[in-house]
Amino acid sequence: MAPSPYRRRLFWLLLLTALVRLLLAGSLELGNDEVYYWTYAQHLEWNYFDHPPLVALSIRLFTLNLELQYEELFVRLGSIAGCALSTVLLFHTVRRLHSERSAWYTAVLYNVSVYGSIIAGLFILPDSPQMVFWCAALFYASRLPAEARNWKPWLLFGLMAGLSILGKVHGIFLWFGMGVYVLFCERSWLARPQLWTAALLSAAIASPILFWNLQNDFITWRFHSERVTVREWALNTNGFLRELGGQILYNNPVNEVLLAIALAAFFRNRRPWTPALRLLAFTGLPMIATLLGIALLRDTLPHWSGPGYVTLLPLAAIFLATGSLKRAARFLGGAAAFILLLCTAGAGLAWLYPGTMGSRHRHDYGFGDFTLDLHGWREAAPAFTALYRQEEIQGYMPHGAPLLAHRWFPAAHLDYYFAAPHQIPVIGLGSLPDLHHYAWVNRKRLRQVDMTKAWTIVPSNIAFDPRTQFSGWYRKADSVTTITQFRNGAPARYFTVWRLSRHVRAAKVPVQ
Repeated sequence: MAPSPYRRRLFWLLLLTALVRLLLAGSLELGNDEVYYWTYAQHLEWNYFDHPPLVALSIRLFTLNLELQYEELFVRLGSIAGCALSTVLLFHTVRRLHSERSAWYTAVLYNVSVYGSIIAGLFILPDSPQMVFWCAALFYASRLPAEARNWKPWLLFGLMAGLSILGKVHGIFLWFGMGVYVLFCERSWLARPQLWTAALLSAAIASPILFWNLQNDFITWRFHSERVTVREWALNTNGFLRELGGQILYNNPVNEVLLAIALAAFFRNRRPWTPALRLLAFTGLPMIATLLGIALLRDTLPHWSGPGYVTLLPLAAIFLATGSLKRAARFLGGAAAFILLLCTAGAGLAWLYPGTMGSRHRHDYGFGDFTLDLHGWREAAPAFTALYRQEEIQGYMPHGAPLLAHRWFPAAHLDYYFAAPHQIPVIGLGSLPDLHHYAWVNRKRLRQVDMTKAWTIVPSNIAFDPRTQFSGWYRKADSVTTITQFRNGAPARYFTVWRLSRHVRAAKVPVQ
């Protein structure tokens, strides 16, 4: 039997969007967060300072156990594959709930979402593996209202929810939404062993996070709770507006307008609520509302709410499918135009903007230019490598002298582009809140490192003074050279290379 027109469209959507992502993934350098998560993959753990382990496993898998780790395309390949799989899962979820037409609309809406297609679908972040299992959990959750006595969807929901938490702790909102739905709509489920067995299965799968934190003073819990703990009960108006504006931007303004109209129609009973749609609403809305509520009191990051908006996309798609084809074409075309414009503008700025969009003062040249996260590191690295080898051969610096950094960024960028390809160790010297995972990296690297002399590199857009920053470990810091990064013929950033000596032997290197 021939595939339906909508399944053929799904195939072409997956193919074309994957090709665009492959092009971007192979031509843009890794961002701050991406190179940081690459450090996770160097030594697999049950959990890490900031996040659970699935992002590290994804990098390991798609770089063929790190054989291809210095190719950005393969580091990001798990995200690209995950986006395609998430799209398929959402398509089949909505196909079962309503129709193939609405399933097709859901697939398009996901791929025009900045969160779905770029943040989780292109960049390698904890959101990338999380979204695969989040969407799989939604697939099985949507079957539960009709199959509540069946063990299979319950167990598979519990499995996928647990794996989603292993991707990012925000996956716990899947169970929070389930709990709200049960309390308001299906209290009889509380007597079903399937519910509790599924919950125990999720807890068992996510348990490595707990066990690792038991061994590490609950550092992940303390780190994330610090990010959302309210220190003073005063309205954070600017932070709330940033969060709200970020949510609108990250989920595509056209999608947001469509979603608002769809939710209004459902809440006014102009569109029929099915139990499965109620379950999706109870899962997505509390996550969004919780983060907006926290933003009223302290700063948050807009992409945290991304899974909540993805969960609501089926409602928007079903609303769209019950209207005219002309209306659907307007919404989908507008959303697609927005994401294409955003990708073109972002990539064009990173590749072609002459010099920098940031500060042009010499002491912090390039500060505020977000595109420098994705451009220029690979260009500047060979000059440092040549200097490093020359100083080693001439005996000015010991063999294997470390490259020091005081924060996880730019430590991870320097590690990935300047140091690791040439077996140069990077050591973090600073406080735990600044070093993050590098405090654990230190423990593994210090065994083979001679700390008597060291290097440090200061990117002008993340400027600091090594003479004061490392004064607790080294008494002398000498500026050796400055490497200029050009973009389209104009200076974009400067990398100042420093040599540190007269080591204070009593000083301790931070380790965990």
